[in-house]
Amino acid sequence: MMLKKFIPISLVLALCLTLPVNATYNIIWVSEDTDLDGNGIMDDQGWVDLLTSQGYSVNVQRNNWLTLDDAKIDTLNSADLIIISRSINSENYINGTEAEQWNSITTSIISSNTQLATSSSWGWVDSTTLLDDIGSPLLGIYDGVPPIFANIQIDVLDETVGSGNTTFIDTVDVGNGILIATAVGYDAAWIAEWQTGTEFYDGADQYAGGKRMLFVAGTQESTGTPQGAYNLTPEGDTVFLNAVTYMIPEPATIVLLGLGGLILLQHRKIML
Repeated sequence: MMLKKFIPISLVLALCLTLPVNATYNIIWVSEDTDLDGNGIMDDQGWVDLLTSQGYSVNVQRNNWLTLDDAKIDTLNSADLIIISRSINSENYINGTEAEQWNSITTSIISSNTQLATSSSWGWVDSTTLLDDIGSPLLGIYDGVPPIFANIQIDVLDETVGSGNTTFIDTVDVGNGILIATAVGYDAAWIAEWQTGTEFYDGADQYAGGKRMLFVAGTQESTGTPQGAYNLTPEGDTVFLNAVTYMIPEPATIVLLGLGGLILLQHRKIML
Protein backbone atom coordinates (compact mmCIF):
# COMPACT_ATOMS: atom_id res chain seq x y z
CA MET A 1 0.00 0.00 0.00
CA MET A 2 1.27 3.45 -0.89
CA LEU A 3 2.07 5.67 2.07
CA LYS A 4 0.51 9.10 2.11
CA LYS A 5 3.42 11.50 1.72
CA PHE A 6 1.62 14.86 1.61
CA ILE A 7 1.59 16.69 4.91
CA PRO A 8 -0.18 20.06 5.16
CA ILE A 9 2.45 22.77 5.64
CA SER A 10 0.21 24.38 8.26
CA LEU A 11 0.49 21.27 10.44
CA VAL A 12 4.26 21.07 10.10
CA LEU A 13 4.52 24.71 11.13
CA ALA A 14 2.16 24.09 14.03
CA LEU A 15 4.31 21.25 15.34
CA CYS A 16 7.49 23.31 15.15
CA LEU A 17 6.23 26.59 16.62
CA THR A 18 4.73 27.65 19.92
CA LEU A 19 1.02 28.45 19.68
CA PRO A 20 -0.25 29.95 22.96
CA VAL A 21 -3.90 29.47 23.84
CA ASN A 22 -5.95 32.56 24.64
CA ALA A 23 -9.32 30.97 25.27
CA THR A 24 -11.03 28.18 27.16
CA TYR A 25 -11.99 25.03 25.27
CA ASN A 26 -13.70 21.95 26.61
CA ILE A 27 -11.48 18.86 26.39
CA ILE A 28 -12.81 15.48 27.50
CA TRP A 29 -9.99 13.36 28.96
CA VAL A 30 -10.92 9.69 28.63
CA SER A 31 -9.22 7.70 31.36
CA GLU A 32 -9.66 5.25 34.22
CA ASP A 33 -8.72 4.98 37.88
CA THR A 34 -5.13 3.87 37.27
CA ASP A 35 -2.50 4.23 40.00
CA LEU A 36 -0.09 1.40 39.33
CA ASP A 37 2.79 2.97 41.27
CA GLY A 38 0.55 3.35 44.33
CA ASN A 39 1.45 6.96 45.13
CA GLY A 40 -2.16 8.07 45.55
CA ILE A 41 -2.12 10.11 42.33
CA MET A 42 -3.65 8.93 39.09
CA ASP A 43 -0.86 7.84 36.74
CA ASP A 44 -1.84 10.27 33.96
CA GLN A 45 -2.64 13.30 36.16
CA GLY A 46 0.35 15.19 34.75
CA TRP A 47 -1.34 15.44 31.36
CA VAL A 48 -4.48 16.90 32.90
CA ASP A 49 -2.38 19.39 34.88
CA LEU A 50 -0.54 20.46 31.71
CA LEU A 51 -3.75 21.10 29.78
CA THR A 52 -5.34 22.93 32.71
CA SER A 53 -2.27 25.16 33.06
CA GLN A 54 -2.78 26.21 29.44
CA GLY A 55 -6.30 27.47 30.13
CA TYR A 56 -8.23 24.47 28.87
CA SER A 57 -11.32 23.21 30.67
CA VAL A 58 -10.57 19.51 31.13
CA ASN A 59 -13.53 17.23 31.79
CA VAL A 60 -12.18 14.19 33.66
CA GLN A 61 -14.72 11.51 34.59
CA ARG A 62 -12.62 8.43 35.17
CA ASN A 63 -14.31 5.12 34.31
CA ASN A 64 -17.29 7.02 32.88
CA TRP A 65 -16.65 6.02 29.27
CA LEU A 66 -16.34 2.24 29.69
CA THR A 67 -19.72 1.89 28.02
CA LEU A 68 -21.48 4.43 25.82
CA ASP A 69 -25.13 5.40 25.57
CA ASP A 70 -26.94 8.14 23.65
CA ALA A 71 -26.44 10.71 26.41
CA LYS A 72 -22.70 10.03 26.66
CA ILE A 73 -22.31 10.14 22.88
CA ASP A 74 -24.08 13.52 22.85
CA THR A 75 -21.65 14.76 25.51
CA LEU A 76 -18.66 13.54 23.51
CA ASN A 77 -20.00 15.16 20.35
CA SER A 78 -20.44 18.49 22.12
CA ALA A 79 -16.80 18.73 23.29
CA ASP A 80 -14.13 20.72 21.47
CA LEU A 81 -11.66 17.84 21.65
CA ILE A 82 -11.41 14.32 23.08
CA ILE A 83 -8.07 12.89 24.22
CA ILE A 84 -7.74 9.17 24.93
CA SER A 85 -5.25 8.54 27.72
CA ARG A 86 -2.63 5.81 27.75
CA SER A 87 -3.93 4.99 31.25
CA ILE A 88 -6.81 2.82 30.11
CA ASN A 89 -7.37 -0.84 29.40
CA SER A 90 -8.08 -0.85 25.67
CA GLU A 91 -10.17 -4.02 25.95
CA ASN A 92 -12.82 -1.98 27.77
CA TYR A 93 -13.49 0.06 24.62
CA ILE A 94 -13.89 -2.61 21.95
CA ASN A 95 -16.82 -4.66 23.23
CA GLY A 96 -19.70 -5.22 20.85
CA THR A 97 -20.11 -2.17 18.61
CA GLU A 98 -17.94 0.13 20.72
CA ALA A 99 -15.29 0.56 18.02
CA GLU A 100 -17.94 1.80 15.61
CA GLN A 101 -19.44 4.05 18.30
CA TRP A 102 -16.12 5.71 19.11
CA ASN A 103 -15.10 6.04 15.47
CA SER A 104 -18.42 7.71 14.64
CA ILE A 105 -17.94 10.49 17.21
CA THR A 106 -17.86 13.78 15.29
CA THR A 107 -15.56 15.59 17.72
CA SER A 108 -11.85 15.47 16.91
CA ILE A 109 -9.99 12.75 18.84
CA ILE A 110 -6.33 12.44 19.79
CA SER A 111 -5.42 8.96 21.00
CA SER A 112 -2.23 8.30 22.94
CA ASN A 113 -3.31 4.71 23.48
CA THR A 114 -1.43 2.80 20.78
CA GLN A 115 -3.31 -0.46 21.32
CA LEU A 116 -6.62 1.19 20.42
CA ALA A 117 -5.21 2.18 17.01
CA THR A 118 -4.52 -1.43 16.00
CA SER A 119 -6.64 -3.38 13.53
CA SER A 120 -7.91 -5.60 16.37
CA SER A 121 -9.28 -2.59 18.27
CA TRP A 122 -10.50 0.64 16.59
CA GLY A 123 -8.92 -0.19 13.23
CA TRP A 124 -6.92 2.97 12.59
CA VAL A 125 -3.76 1.12 11.49
CA ASP A 126 -3.49 -2.25 9.76
CA SER A 127 -1.19 -3.81 12.35
CA THR A 128 -1.43 -5.56 15.69
CA THR A 129 2.28 -5.50 16.57
CA LEU A 130 3.46 -3.11 19.27
CA LEU A 131 6.92 -2.00 20.34
CA ASP A 132 6.95 -1.44 24.09
CA ASP A 133 10.61 -1.79 25.00
CA ILE A 134 12.50 0.64 22.76
CA GLY A 135 12.98 3.33 25.39
CA SER A 136 12.49 6.98 24.46
CA PRO A 137 13.61 7.50 20.85
CA LEU A 138 13.83 10.84 19.10
CA LEU A 139 10.82 12.07 17.16
CA GLY A 140 11.58 12.49 13.47
CA ILE A 141 9.45 14.58 11.14
CA TYR A 142 8.47 12.23 8.30
CA ASP A 143 10.57 12.66 5.18
CA GLY A 144 7.50 13.29 3.01
CA VAL A 145 7.35 16.90 4.19
CA PRO A 146 8.81 19.75 2.14
CA PRO A 147 12.64 19.60 2.19
CA ILE A 148 13.00 22.54 4.57
CA PHE A 149 11.42 20.39 7.33
CA ALA A 150 13.00 17.04 6.38
CA ASN A 151 15.33 15.34 8.85
CA ILE A 152 14.10 17.38 11.82
CA GLN A 153 14.62 15.31 14.96
CA ILE A 154 13.25 16.37 18.34
CA ASP A 155 13.95 14.99 21.81
CA VAL A 156 10.39 14.93 23.15
CA LEU A 157 10.35 12.06 25.67
CA ASP A 158 11.86 12.09 29.16
CA GLU A 159 13.50 8.68 29.60
CA THR A 160 13.72 9.12 33.38
CA VAL A 161 9.93 8.90 33.88
CA GLY A 162 8.46 5.57 34.92
CA SER A 163 9.76 2.60 32.96
CA GLY A 164 11.45 4.89 30.42
CA ASN A 165 9.53 3.14 27.66
CA THR A 166 6.69 4.38 25.46
CA THR A 167 4.62 1.99 23.35
CA PHE A 168 4.74 2.44 19.57
CA ILE A 169 3.00 0.61 16.73
CA ASP A 170 5.38 -1.42 14.58
CA THR A 171 4.63 0.14 11.20
CA VAL A 172 4.84 3.42 9.33
CA ASP A 173 1.97 2.46 7.01
CA VAL A 174 -1.00 4.51 8.20
CA GLY A 175 -3.21 3.53 5.28
CA ASN A 176 -5.37 6.42 4.12
CA GLY A 177 -4.03 8.70 6.83
CA ILE A 178 -1.16 11.18 6.82
CA LEU A 179 2.09 10.11 8.46
CA ILE A 180 3.57 13.11 10.27
CA ALA A 181 6.34 11.79 12.53
CA THR A 182 8.14 8.54 13.27
CA ALA A 183 10.40 7.11 15.97
CA VAL A 184 13.95 7.64 14.77
CA GLY A 185 15.69 4.33 14.14
CA TYR A 186 12.46 2.33 13.94
CA ASP A 187 9.70 1.74 11.40
CA ALA A 188 7.22 3.05 13.93
CA ALA A 189 4.56 5.71 13.42
CA TRP A 190 4.57 8.42 16.10
CA ILE A 191 2.07 11.01 14.88
CA ALA A 192 -0.51 10.36 12.17
CA GLU A 193 -3.72 12.08 11.12
CA TRP A 194 -6.94 10.98 9.41
CA GLN A 195 -9.44 13.44 7.96
CA THR A 196 -13.19 13.31 8.62
CA GLY A 197 -14.96 10.63 6.60
CA THR A 198 -11.78 8.70 5.77
CA GLU A 199 -11.68 4.91 5.89
CA PHE A 200 -8.61 4.43 8.06
CA TYR A 201 -7.06 1.94 5.64
CA ASP A 202 -8.48 0.03 2.69
CA GLY A 203 -10.63 -2.77 4.04
CA ALA A 204 -10.73 -1.45 7.61
CA ASP A 205 -14.49 -0.87 7.40
CA GLN A 206 -13.94 1.77 10.09
CA TYR A 207 -14.33 5.45 9.26
CA ALA A 208 -13.33 8.67 10.99
CA GLY A 209 -16.45 10.49 12.18
CA GLY A 210 -14.26 13.56 12.84
CA LYS A 211 -10.57 14.39 12.63
CA ARG A 212 -8.40 11.72 14.23
CA MET A 213 -4.80 11.78 15.39
CA LEU A 214 -2.53 9.12 16.81
CA PHE A 215 -0.04 10.85 19.12
CA VAL A 216 2.17 8.34 20.89
CA ALA A 217 2.89 9.47 24.46
CA GLY A 218 2.67 8.28 28.05
CA THR A 219 4.78 5.62 29.71
CA GLN A 220 4.56 1.90 29.18
CA GLU A 221 3.99 0.31 32.56
CA SER A 222 6.24 -2.31 34.15
CA THR A 223 6.38 -3.66 37.70
CA GLY A 224 5.86 -0.81 40.11
CA THR A 225 5.81 1.91 37.45
CA PRO A 226 2.91 4.09 36.28
CA GLN A 227 0.90 3.53 33.11
CA GLY A 228 0.52 6.50 30.80
CA ALA A 229 2.44 8.92 32.98
CA TYR A 230 3.27 12.37 31.63
CA ASN A 231 6.72 11.91 30.07
CA LEU A 232 7.37 14.89 27.82
CA THR A 233 10.37 17.18 27.72
CA PRO A 234 9.78 20.94 27.27
CA GLU A 235 10.18 20.39 23.52
CA GLY A 236 7.63 17.59 23.77
CA ASP A 237 5.23 19.97 25.52
CA THR A 238 5.41 22.25 22.51
CA VAL A 239 4.71 19.48 20.02
CA PHE A 240 1.81 18.06 22.06
CA LEU A 241 0.16 21.39 22.85
CA ASN A 242 0.44 22.46 19.22
CA ALA A 243 -1.20 19.20 18.17
CA VAL A 244 -4.03 19.96 20.61
CA THR A 245 -4.42 23.47 19.18
CA TYR A 246 -4.37 22.08 15.65
CA MET A 247 -7.07 19.51 16.37
CA ILE A 248 -9.53 21.96 17.92
CA PRO A 249 -11.77 23.44 15.20
CA GLU A 250 -11.40 27.10 14.46
CA PRO A 251 -14.34 29.04 15.91
CA ALA A 252 -16.66 31.10 13.79
CA THR A 253 -15.59 34.69 13.19
CA ILE A 254 -17.99 37.25 14.68
CA VAL A 255 -18.40 40.34 12.53
CA LEU A 256 -19.56 43.53 14.24
CA LEU A 257 -20.65 46.58 12.26
CA GLY A 258 -19.85 49.84 14.00
CA LEU A 259 -19.12 53.44 13.25
CA GLY A 260 -15.47 52.64 12.84
CA GLY A 261 -16.18 50.01 10.21
CA LEU A 262 -15.85 46.24 10.52
CA ILE A 263 -14.53 44.76 13.74
CA LEU A 264 -13.60 41.08 13.53
CA LEU A 265 -13.58 39.11 16.77
CA GLN A 266 -12.37 35.55 17.15
CA HIS A 267 -12.71 33.45 20.28
CA ARG A 268 -9.20 32.08 19.91
CA LYS A 269 -6.04 33.90 18.95
CA ILE A 270 -2.92 32.12 17.80
CA MET A 271 0.44 33.83 17.95
CA LEU A 272 3.38 32.51 15.96
